[in-house]
Amino acid sequence: MRYTPTCLLLLCVACGGGDSKPPAPTAPLSALVSVSINAPTNTIAVGQTTTIIAIGLDGAGDPVPGTSPAWQSSAPAIATVTSPGGLVTGVAAGTAVLTATVGSKTAQTTIIVVPAVSTSCSGVTPLSLTVGAVYTLTASERATLCVGGGVGTTEYVLVPFKADTVSAQVQVSLEAAGTIVTTGTPTADVLAGATPSFSASPLAASAFHGEFGAAFESRLRNTERRVLNPLAAANSRSAMLRSMQRTPAGRSAILNLPSTPTVGTFFHLNANGTDACTTAQTHTARVAAVSNNAIIAVDSQAPAGGFADADYVSFAATFDTLIFALDTSAYGAPADLDGNGRVLIFFTQAVNQLTPPGSSGFIGGFFFSRDLFPTNLCATSNDGEMFYLPVVDPNSLYNGFFKDPVALKVQLYGTLAHEFQHLINASTRLFITHATVPNEEVWLNEGMSHIAEELLYFRESGIAPKSNIALATIRSSQAQLDAINNYQIQNLLRLSEYLKAPGTNSPYAQNDDLSTRGATYQLLRYSMDESSGTNSSYLHALINSQNAGIVNFNTVFSGAFPDIFTAVQQQVLANFFNGSGIGIDTKYSFPSWNYRDVIGNGLLHPTVNPLHMIALSGTTATTSVTLTGGGSAYARFGIAPNGTAAITSASGGSAVPSSVVMVLVRTH
Repeated sequence: MRYTPTCLLLLCVACGGGDSKPPAPTAPLSALVSVSINAPTNTIAVGQTTTIIAIGLDGAGDPVPGTSPAWQSSAPAIATVTSPGGLVTGVAAGTAVLTATVGSKTAQTTIIVVPAVSTSCSGVTPLSLTVGAVYTLTASERATLCVGGGVGTTEYVLVPFKADTVSAQVQVSLEAAGTIVTTGTPTADVLAGATPSFSASPLAASAFHGEFGAAFESRLRNTERRVLNPLAAANSRSAMLRSMQRTPAGRSAILNLPSTPTVGTFFHLNANGTDACTTAQTHTARVAAVSNNAIIAVDSQAPAGGFADADYVSFAATFDTLIFALDTSAYGAPADLDGNGRVLIFFTQAVNQLTPPGSSGFIGGFFFSRDLFPTNLCATSNDGEMFYLPVVDPNSLYNGFFKDPVALKVQLYGTLAHEFQHLINASTRLFITHATVPNEEVWLNEGMSHIAEELLYFRESGIAPKSNIALATIRSSQAQLDAINNYQIQNLLRLSEYLKAPGTNSPYAQNDDLSTRGATYQLLRYSMDESSGTNSSYLHALINSQNAGIVNFNTVFSGAFPDIFTAVQQQVLANFFNGSGIGIDTKYSFPSWNYRDVIGNGLLHPTVNPLHMIALSGTTATTSVTLTGGGSAYARFGIAPNGTAAITSASGGSAVPSSVVMVLVRTH
């Protein structure tokens, strides 16, 4: 039976007649078995007080009357406690252990003392939000934000976002007082955990070192914009097209091949992958296969032991039914400069030689828009639509890659899906839309090619966009796992690199870093998912445009977002909330992917969420974040019951620039 105070029993006797029970006997101190502590909170601010109650219990869990606890603090410089009253006072930020002693029994509780709330919150009504509410701070709140706690512990995330295109970085300092450690979902780092699903084949594993290939492609795309864009700007596109179609006979180039060339025909191609129009690297090529949409040519000096002609025939057929069909459906057909309805695919060791021995990554093939220019403007052009792919290298004559023909064939399909987008993009802008800027800005051009890889993944996995793909789906069969490893793993890896440093990276950064590619891929996927039309309608529109870069994006996605800054800010919040279980507006989620689960719960980072977060709590309440144009940060903090937190922001000792939007969301 639970102990009831004697005074209440006496009152019952006076009011209710003779049916009441007699007063409970006073238990001797020898009946004491344990001590119980009741602490209303385990966190207070400097200068705040709270009262903690301790009682002795007998073996039945009933209070032992007549006992008074003695209290002791392990760190009086942090928190003091009166004895026997149990009044706790916060002295300095830190942690102290409070011990209650009754007779020979003791119990302990921990008290956390946080910095005092800034006096700037005096006279200010603290902001209060419901869970999932998204609130953009006013100018005064950006300087000092006062947030009130609730009956229980409340938790928030503060998200600064630099909503401009200026690449110059801005430092934003955040100083918090009255905050505590966050404990609710999503946790900052640790997830539920799973066995890694990534199967590291030699080619797929090199995706983890993709900087090498990305750097090569970045140089290629920048060469196009530096050398070829001025040529296009200075010449009529229709005259360029007529010049290509009047190429004189007798010169070995794509335009001099018959529309359906004979297998076994030899001709010459320039395979220089670094120089646009000055120096040719002439290679002899042999026609190995011809299909409805492809001409397969093989370098006559390719190492022995590679693909047989039957393999090239099979490859050409798959290109027709898979890659050509996929990319033209998504992006539109390229301009058919050579009038044969086909794309030439040149397998040459010149591609293998671009990767030095011992490299951690490889160059898997490329498209060079110099081949879309007539030779009177670009002397080393091959005069037609084509790609360059590596040959099988069974004895590692050039490097350690491409030894396995089966693995190479799978890798090549992803490469072709990627590079074919570049070809369609460039030829359309040059000869169909006559865009003022013939080569799209690198970040958007590469992002669209990474979408092509994802579309190939959707095709091969049988999963449609907006399916909220989770790790369980990927691990449901070997076929699903193969699809992700073959065609989507690199996109997820690049996205992971962006999530690790969202402040100094951006979806529209004017570079070709892996993190930029990952962020741009995700932005395009998110933007299409948030729009009402089909994926192909937006991809077609991005290519069939007179605009480039951000202006192109803003025009195409104007129905979903007022501008790219709004789109990226929503993307940034979705990276925090998607898969977290927190109820929030669905626009802050990714309909196609549960990226948190797929990337951070077993596929790439077992049990670790790569999204970088900052804790504004306890003794680590002051921090600084670095933001580039399109960059963001995630600062998490909690507030004790009925407490108040103050967060001040500054930049270089002055006010935070107006371009930095600061959004507060209650998470718990």
